[in-house]
Formats: sequence, C-alpha cells, structure tokens
Amino acid sequence: MVQKQTKKTFYAGETLMQEGEGGNAAYIIESGKVEILVTRGTNQLCIGTRGPGSLIGEMAMIDDQPRTATVRAIEDCDVIEITRNDFEGWIENADPVLKMIIHVILTRYRDMLERAVFNNDIQTNAEEQEHQSGLHDTAINAIKMKNELQKAIGADLALFYQPIIDIKNKKIAGFEALMRWFHPDKGMISPAAFIPIAEQSGLIIDMSSWALEEACMASHRFNQSIEKKSNAHDNLYVSVNFSVRDFNSPNVFDRIKDTFEKTQTPTQNIHLEVTESLLVEKPDIAKETLEKCQDLGISISIDDFGTGYSSLSYLHAFPINTLKIDRSFIMSMLNKENSLTLVKSIIGLAQNLNMNVIAEGIEYEEEASTLLNLNCQKCQGYWFGKPMPEDEAIAFIKEWSPPRY
Repeated sequence: MVQKQTKKTFYAGETLMQEGEGGNAAYIIESGKVEILVTRGTNQLCIGTRGPGSLIGEMAMIDDQPRTATVRAIEDCDVIEITRNDFEGWIENADPVLKMIIHVILTRYRDMLERAVFNNDIQTNAEEQEHQSGLHDTAINAIKMKNELQKAIGADLALFYQPIIDIKNKKIAGFEALMRWFHPDKGMISPAAFIPIAEQSGLIIDMSSWALEEACMASHRFNQSIEKKSNAHDNLYVSVNFSVRDFNSPNVFDRIKDTFEKTQTPTQNIHLEVTESLLVEKPDIAKETLEKCQDLGISISIDDFGTGYSSLSYLHAFPINTLKIDRSFIMSMLNKENSLTLVKSIIGLAQNLNMNVIAEGIEYEEEASTLLNLNCQKCQGYWFGKPMPEDEAIAFIKEWSPPRY
C-alpha cells in the first residue's frame, strides 16, 4: 500500500478494512474496484462490489460500532482517505435532526444487511441506488473539494484586495482581503463554492490563520508604498474576515495575537470583519474575544449589516467600531424609497454611536454621490476598484486618482 498525502493506493488483493475492527477512516474510490465480504461461520460471502465514486467505511465512523464487513481490492485502487477527524468535523456541524436521521438510517441499513446475508439474498443493487442519488454526488464532490482545498493553503490560495475609499477626503482608507482559489486543473473556483465547504469542515480555521498572516505582511508593503507628499493617504489598513467557526475554535485570540507578534504588525493595520450571526449564535465567546482584540488595538467591523438578525441590542453590548452596509441596500436605494431610508438610518445610527460606516457594492457614480450627500464616510465597490492581487493593489495606491462623484 502506497500513501500520497490524503490519497492512497491499494493493490489488488490488499485489504482496505477488516470486519470487526474499529472505524478510523473511510474512503472514496477514485479508480479500481473492491469487493465487500462478510463472514458467516467458516465462509466469507461476497455481498457486493464497489467502483469509482463509491464511499466505503463510513458506517463504523458514524455509529462507533465495529466494522460489519471486510473490504478487499479486486483491482488496483486509488482512494481518497477521510479520517475520523474529517468525518467528525462534518457531523459536528450538521443539523441535530439530520444527525438523528443519519443514525436511524444506518441502524436500518445494518439490519437490512444482516437479514439479507442471513437469507442468502446477497445480490444487491446498493451501488446503483447510491449513484442515482443527486445527494450522493453532492456529498462526494464536497469531500473531494475539502481535500483539495486543504492542500491549496499556502499553495493555490491567494488573497485579493478590494480598496475601501474615504469618499470625503478622496483617499484610500484600506483594503478588504478576499480569498481566491486558483485550482491547478479547474481554474478559479468561486468563494461561494469553497467557503461553505471550509466552514462546514472546520478547515476555515486554518485558512483564516493563513489569511491573517498574509494580510499582516501585505499591510506593511501597502504602507511602504505610500508616497510622502501633502495629499498622501493616511495609514492604510487591511480588513480580514473571520467566521463563527473561527471564534468557536480554542485559543483564537492567542493565535491572532501571535500572528501580530510574529509579523511585527501594528494593530491599527488590521481590522477584523465578523458577521451578525457570530454575535447572536456565540454571544459569550464573541464578547470575550472581541473585547480582547479591541484592548489590543484591533478594530472590529460588522459585515453585511442589516441582512441578518439586525438586533440593535448588540451594538452597545459588543465592542464594534464599524458597520458595513450590505450591497443589496446600496443597489436598490436609488429606486426604492425603503432602501434609501434604511441606508440613511444606518448611517445616522453609526454616527450617533460614534461608529464608522462603510457602504459596500458601489458600482455607479450616482450611488457614490448620494452616499457622500448622506455623510457616509467610506465606500467600497467596483466603481472605485475590483478585488485585485497585491501587486496591482500597490500600483493602485501609487497611481490613485479619485473618480468624479
């Protein structure tokens, strides 16, 4: 058996898993074929085969029971390994009702298997039924993506930077760091596809730590690129997104603090962006960690304000410095009175609470001029600049010429 990172090769005749053993791993078959064998008395009965795209060995990991069958390669097989830690990460984040249903289904499946073998009814079309399910393909693709994404950290992942503009002073205030994945075979993969996978699997914790360190280093280079002249930009910051899963991980503040110390980054160079859901779902953890961050000198922004729970109670209960108005309100404020009223209200609320406010999603001059008239401080959107690689962001700083609005 040859191991290659998260992939393994089992040669014909080798055993992938043994009946009666504990379940420490499951496998997705990429190529080759295996047979599934159960012991009855002194005989081993083949109750089926599995080929490419099949998931095997998952039952023993979910219900913590010994394996009910032996799986043996009948052809050379390339497989993707799913460790117990991987599996527990997926199950931990599943809905409680879904977890209950999974256990019920597994129990019934085991019972069905026992009856089938007892009655010598060993011809099964389980593999065919599995592959007819759209859910099967979705799950397999998600697991494959997670494994590929894990290898992409520090290799194929990159940060792009979208400028945040002080529209009153017509200067660059900073940048938001946004993850981009350049897959070696599939090209750029949308964050909408891989970020949910990262959060569900827990991989987002490693990705956020990587992103914070990258952003810290980039902030040094951004500020070094500022020309020393009368209309120069002020100190530029980089805003980094953190998820609920990040704040639910042990020692998150220590990891943040260690990154600042390791990169020797002034804390005013980095802002943390969190969502409203963090403050509602994990209020105690969020409050403690955010207060420590603020004591360290890190500014905290609430992303997509107004689209989530929109509870005003947390605005005074948590150490929040900036509200970011979601782009959906900006896109509709010129033709929907309710949206314009809401934008005005958020700007006024932020000013009354001595908070900063950033409007996202500005794509047209009229939107920028309207926000300027509403006393909005900062804006972000394609009208000013799209997300860009670091070298283009540095050129953007050096060549900055504010558009007319």
